[in-house]
Amino acid sequence: MARSPRTKKLAQITVTRVGGEYQLELEDDAGKTVRLGATSNQALKLADKLDDLLADEEIEQTAQA
Repeated sequence: MARSPRTKKLAQITVTRVGGEYQLELEDDAGKTVRLGATSNQALKLADKLDDLLADEEIEQTAQA
């Protein structure tokens, strides 16, 4: 049976815009990097999802206080 890959810790994120594409470079705590290209629509969806998750976290923290 296949095992799930171990989740690595994110150390750094670099985002740049080159032409009509966003380039995301993700580096883990071991120094390994992956470079991904994203369209404007994909970048917007990512930003929206992160915003939603951060808002949910803030609500949870406020409820616990």
